[in-house]
Amino acid sequence: MALQLIDLPAAFTPGVEIMNKRLQLEDALAGIPIRTQQTGDNHLVVHFNGTSGSISYPTQAAFFRGLTALHHAVKQHALLDLNEAVEFKEAGLMMDMSRNAALTAAGVKDMLALSAQLGLNSALLYMEDVYEVPAYPYWGYQRGRLTQKELKEIDDYGATLGIEVIPCIQTLAHLINPMKWPFMHDIRDTTGILLVDEPKTYDFLRTIIQAAVAPFRTKKVHIGMDEAHELGRGVYQDRHGLVDRTEIMLHHVRKVTAITKELGLHPIMWSDMWFEAAGYGYYDPKVQFSQTLKDQIPDVDLMYWDYYHADQDIYDKLIAKHQELDRPVSLAVGCWTWNGIAPNYGKALSTMNAGMAAAKQAHLQTVYATMWGDDGGETPFASTVLAIQNFAEQVYHPTVSETELADAFTRYQEKQAADYLTLNEFDQLPDFTPGNPDAANPSKILLYEDLLSPLYGANMQHTDLLGHYRQLTQKLVAISAQKLADPQAQNVFAFYTQLARVLVLKLTLMQAIREAYTTDNREEMSEAMAALTDLHSAIVKLRDAHRTCWFDLDSPFGWEVMDVRYGGLLSRIDTVQWRLQQWIDVRVDTLAELDEPQLPMGEVTKNSVGHGLYEEITTASKLGGV
Repeated sequence: MALQLIDLPAAFTPGVEIMNKRLQLEDALAGIPIRTQQTGDNHLVVHFNGTSGSISYPTQAAFFRGLTALHHAVKQHALLDLNEAVEFKEAGLMMDMSRNAALTAAGVKDMLALSAQLGLNSALLYMEDVYEVPAYPYWGYQRGRLTQKELKEIDDYGATLGIEVIPCIQTLAHLINPMKWPFMHDIRDTTGILLVDEPKTYDFLRTIIQAAVAPFRTKKVHIGMDEAHELGRGVYQDRHGLVDRTEIMLHHVRKVTAITKELGLHPIMWSDMWFEAAGYGYYDPKVQFSQTLKDQIPDVDLMYWDYYHADQDIYDKLIAKHQELDRPVSLAVGCWTWNGIAPNYGKALSTMNAGMAAAKQAHLQTVYATMWGDDGGETPFASTVLAIQNFAEQVYHPTVSETELADAFTRYQEKQAADYLTLNEFDQLPDFTPGNPDAANPSKILLYEDLLSPLYGANMQHTDLLGHYRQLTQKLVAISAQKLADPQAQNVFAFYTQLARVLVLKLTLMQAIREAYTTDNREEMSEAMAALTDLHSAIVKLRDAHRTCWFDLDSPFGWEVMDVRYGGLLSRIDTVQWRLQQWIDVRVDTLAELDEPQLPMGEVTKNSVGHGLYEEITTASKLGGV
């Protein structure tokens, strides 16, 4: 369909061209007349009366949100009367590119275009070592790093859509990956943490900061600094003895911010270490900051990250505590892309809504929705678009109901909220407290646990997992059969439909194997062993579907880890078949793997049967190391 955008600023034209391709609309003189104008307040006002329309917008990003809403109305032959107030000066996504699933330049652009559709005007690229630093060729080597040219293209693309793209790096901790290379050995304190007060450290930091910011227009840079729990307890302690960690932290932050000041940059850092410096846990509202500490923290903005609380009162108190430090404070909430292999929508929506309400109450100016990829980046970002939509609606409304979120999801992304909430059922078991407050991940546990010696077997004994995943499979088959218009969405649901099928097959086989062994029934064991071939084929299909989702957005580097994980599942089936055949042929009288008692892992509660990372699920043995 054609729209005639009247009085459109020339600077918006390239962005409109991007939206034309994405939304399949056309800007033409012969189209439906749409008047555009920038307002002097924070309101986005969009009208469509069936024959003409208007968009009054406060920012460039808000304009593209308005254009998306108007396009949907025209397409549906529906009237539109939209009046929204932007609640924050800056709002956007933080994209984790450092946990193996490193977005390609095209993948970043795709996420930026989605941000523009929703009216978000900022973006953080979390890049531990996945950006090019010419002075250090091993920095990001075989990790999917983006070149300086690619980052410049991303910045230009974001600017075209009214989005400020900000590099988010690490200048103290979370550097385990690059520290494997010899060039960093002289500046290592403990695992993943830089050596404070070593001159080479600050030469290195100056170089990587300059490389990180060079492609971008912005003067902002996020310097990380979070979770440096072992700071000063390695080489630093060998050199200087036991020094108070607060003193070490203050010294380092002052040195790093001196570099950013010299480079004309505006630094931002995660705030958790200041709570630890005061002798409290990060989420302890009883924290007391000494005046000495307040006076010594240098000129740096603080970003309060909290993905865990569903009670607004906790956010209210902790934001107030942050504000006591007399530095600008922003809030980062979570999309819960890191729960396991499926998104945790229950926890994402409950914690996000509580945090965003508190941010509005405190009149914060800046908010972000984080998309972390812990333990290998297994959850596709394209599966969490409903959480992203919820974040955007929180930016443009005081409150957001389930119905309002579902309506907005259809308006801005032409997707159904119920479809994506179905993905929540991978880890939200019927027995659990709604919202999955303990972030249990039974789907990941079941996918990776051993067929004969499941570490979490005792945890699962009293839950009807098989019945649950059978019902989930039926729901996902119905969704996948809809032939979704968005190819990425089609790929996402193909992947998760196959995941549900694999879980059903695996549960069925594990039960059959154990039952046949317990009853000494070799005929039934032969049937179970033969059925393992079906599981093998199903896992191959799952790997292929997952790989398609990965390559939609992410670099090929990092997927090799998933090949190892899926390959382990497939190879283990071969060995299990061999072991079962030994028992069937009475070449062995017992199978130690099945005789071993199943002990509980952790504490089983009304909220959880467990939460595991890959290495914690697959084996009680060592996966590597000395």
